[in-house]
Amino acid sequence: MTADRTRDRAGRPTRSSRRPVPWRPLSVRARILTAVLVTTALGMLGAGGVSYLIAREQTLDNIRNSLLQENEEINTVATLAGRGETGRTITGPGDVLWLAIKSSVPDPDEAIIGLVNGQVEWVPSSEEPSQKSLENDPELIAAAAAVRPGAPVQLQRLSTAGHPDIAFMSVPVQVKGSPDLGHYVAAVDVRLAFQPIIRTHLTYAGVALVALVAIGIVGYQVAGKLLSPLRSLRSTAQRITETDLSDRIPVDELAGDEVGDLGRTMNSMLDRLSASFDNQRRLLDDAGHELKTPITIVRGHLELVDPNDPADVIETRDLAIEELDRMRRLVDEILMLAKARRPDFVQPEPVVVADLLAGVLDKVIALGDRRWLIESTSNEVVQLDPQRITQALIQLVANALKFTEPGSVVALGGRIYGPEVRLWVRDEGIGIHAEDRSRIFERFGRGSDPIGTQPPGTDDGAGLGLAIVDAIAQAHHGRVALSSEVGVGSAFTLCLPRTGRSIDHDEPVAGSDPPPGSTRPAAAADATTPDDATTRETVTWPPS
Repeated sequence: MTADRTRDRAGRPTRSSRRPVPWRPLSVRARILTAVLVTTALGMLGAGGVSYLIAREQTLDNIRNSLLQENEEINTVATLAGRGETGRTITGPGDVLWLAIKSSVPDPDEAIIGLVNGQVEWVPSSEEPSQKSLENDPELIAAAAAVRPGAPVQLQRLSTAGHPDIAFMSVPVQVKGSPDLGHYVAAVDVRLAFQPIIRTHLTYAGVALVALVAIGIVGYQVAGKLLSPLRSLRSTAQRITETDLSDRIPVDELAGDEVGDLGRTMNSMLDRLSASFDNQRRLLDDAGHELKTPITIVRGHLELVDPNDPADVIETRDLAIEELDRMRRLVDEILMLAKARRPDFVQPEPVVVADLLAGVLDKVIALGDRRWLIESTSNEVVQLDPQRITQALIQLVANALKFTEPGSVVALGGRIYGPEVRLWVRDEGIGIHAEDRSRIFERFGRGSDPIGTQPPGTDDGAGLGLAIVDAIAQAHHGRVALSSEVGVGSAFTLCLPRTGRSIDHDEPVAGSDPPPGSTRPAAAADATTPDDATTRETVTWPPS
């Protein structure tokens, strides 16, 4: 393998430094699968380990109980031999050992040995190969023969060259008149006793390994299916650009769980972003178009003004100031709409409906020669931003003044309907055509003169007034309802929650479209019976 080299200033080759390869984290699918497999493996390992320890202790207890039982058997035989009840003449310890061993049937991993003077004298007739290997183990025979009479009988553990782990018990046997010393030996090869447990747990380990492989395969497929909406979300997000927000995550592929909810939430967010960008783009286009007209007018008159004619200069100056004022109003209204989306746009506080309407009336009576009415009011306290609501009602009044004749009725009103407070402005003007009723709430949207009776000299404005009213209502978690009939008049109603919190608008809206054949718009005061008992009916201003 050759190393990359460069040369230093002296021309000597130097080893180039290689950037370390950045570590790339595992994918979510791999991490989920790894966590599942590791947790499952630890659970299986813990269960198998606990099971093995319990089985091991049980096996050791069985070995201990088996050897203790052999001790009881030799003691029983010795007692019977001492009484002469065995049917055999006892001349030495070999006879006692023969009586104890002749009918013994040891377990496959157990051996019973009768020693006389340290030599194997008797063994059971039905011996297994493992038992023969124990009786032929010289280290075991020596350790058993080393137990002297009078020493306490106890369980001992021994490791020999042929048997790494032997548990045995040696009981000395003596007979009066005989110089021989016998030993009744019961021994167990612990390794052989543990073989069934080892085989069982090896089988368990194999089954657990197969189960882990099956869990890995199933988990890989399930994780892939669960994460498929996320892959769709990622690919959709990659396709979305600043100029194209139309792509959406396929809803059919989404499940009804948290991942599906995330996809649907992302689609809703994209809808809001798309609508926001469209509104922003439309606002900029419309604002540019609206500002272009006064700029063109001012520029054209300034180019044509005669500086030597004082009257022409004064006229041009007045026109420029008028157009600049119109541009300032337009900019102020655009800023107002931009602020309407801020969370601090409204500052609700306790407001008495009657005081709010009276304050609005005091501000608008000087705007025009009209028959001003407060046709319904209430002494209830509601949570509203009085400054913003006053601004919205004055805007509705200003809008009514544009399309009504001097002396006609412009009425204000307010009532409580369940969880809502409804404030309205009603006029007896030219009305609004049906196809214009949604457009007039759009930015720079203007309605047409449906019957050609709009008062002469009326300023159409920039078309932002009703959009501002709608923005103020939405900032209060409410809405604006419109009732209008061409040639009869219109009623605009602010339907707002009394507590300042969002509510479901299930009740009929005051100021909805009037029924066929009605002679005037359905005023908000006529919609339903109010909840409050302090409602005051028509008040005329100025008083007669």
